[in-house]
Amino acid sequence: MKKIAIIGGGVAGLSAAIYALRSGAEVTLFEQFGLGGLAATIDKIENYPSYSAVEGWKLASDMSAQAKALGLKTVRQKVLSLVKSDGGFDVVTANGQYAFPAVVVATGTSHNKLGIEGDYVGHGVSYCATCDGAFFRGRPVAVVGGGKTAVSEATYLADICSDVYVVTSRSELDAEQKATENLFAHGNVHPLYNTSVSGIVGQDGEVAAIELFADGKVDRLNVSAVFIATGAVPVTDFIRLDVEKSSRGYIVVDGRCETSVKGLFAAGDVTDGSLKQIVTACADGAKAGSFAAAYSATVK
Repeated sequence: MKKIAIIGGGVAGLSAAIYALRSGAEVTLFEQFGLGGLAATIDKIENYPSYSAVEGWKLASDMSAQAKALGLKTVRQKVLSLVKSDGGFDVVTANGQYAFPAVVVATGTSHNKLGIEGDYVGHGVSYCATCDGAFFRGRPVAVVGGGKTAVSEATYLADICSDVYVVTSRSELDAEQKATENLFAHGNVHPLYNTSVSGIVGQDGEVAAIELFADGKVDRLNVSAVFIATGAVPVTDFIRLDVEKSSRGYIVVDGRCETSVKGLFAAGDVTDGSLKQIVTACADGAKAGSFAAAYSATVK
């Protein structure tokens, strides 16, 4: 029987599961946290085909429900290692070891850190506006970053916070024009270009201000929270295989989403694809799930 493992429960992993299940495979998905991944934390998605706008949790919930209805098995454990074994791979968790002839890695990325967060994570420093923004309703906050994620985070916060300062070392924001226009339609958004955050100032264990470095001098900006959106790195540290990666650490895949290791597939943001979008993650998942299922049927 076709049998595969999927590591990662974001939209890439869920899409892989749906396509593999529909092809008749037995699918076990390993996910330490809830299903849906990063997409589930996005307030509003406006570039997913068939929706003019959809809440991230809704899209993720629908995908999860579809996969479960098809017979998806889930293991709520962190994968500690992925190793080669006779006839396939072993997925190792704290509670056991599981053997599969084929595996799809869809672990996405983890947030980059500024290196100055200290003990303020969870006390005014956050990496998710939709998760923590409501705690700072009506108060001034800062978003650090100048890409599409920072723009999305700032747009969400602008609806609930008194002032949103977007701090970026760039000379302009690097996001879709429409997204940038939507951000600046809010009168309480203040971009700070060519500026970096050099320190965090606390009071009673909570963020009270940030130190900004620009034009050779340091200034202080009073804010109640700092939302860090400076990019991410691929989550691949658990892979104990000689799999080819790009210079930035992303897994290299071919047109079938297969890696340099036979039987190992990868999908979504963890791969070297140039466009990191929900729709491309789903497309990757569809290919990875389909071809992994087909491959597993050939393993004796």
